[in-house]
Amino acid sequence: MVGAMSYSPNPHMPSIRPAGLLLGLTSVLLALQILNLAFFDDLRIDPMAGVLETFTKPQHLASIAAVLLAVVLVAARHRSAARVAVVVAWIEIAAFTFFHGVPVAIGPAKPYWGDGMGDTLQWVGFLSILACSALVVVVARRESRGAPTPAAALPA
Repeated sequence: MVGAMSYSPNPHMPSIRPAGLLLGLTSVLLALQILNLAFFDDLRIDPMAGVLETFTKPQHLASIAAVLLAVVLVAARHRSAARVAVVVAWIEIAAFTFFHGVPVAIGPAKPYWGDGMGDTLQWVGFLSILACSALVVVVARRESRGAPTPAAALPA
């Protein structure tokens, strides 16, 4: 427990280090993406969609692979993990907004409002992914600011 906890003003509620929080958030983002495909959207609403076909669509596969990369880098405590997590989170925000948040169908977009009218579960998945991605950006930026720079880590 020592490695996962840090000082908290309330001794009964230990705080989680930003690295642990970032790992948790990127993991939740990965889980939300999988849930979005399996439960909130694609496989639930399209009776013709197959699991393999859904998960191997280029946009789905790229999105899951990018978040998985961020999770692995954060778990391995790679020096670029926070930056990669921020970039991936911004890409997720942009991609989900383009595919589901714009009220007109442009290319492969499947808008949830306007003519598309998504149901409650689709909106839950969409908004959860946007919120989790935004939290990843905030936590990763805070963590990268608190990390020592290579020049600062060298002895004088």
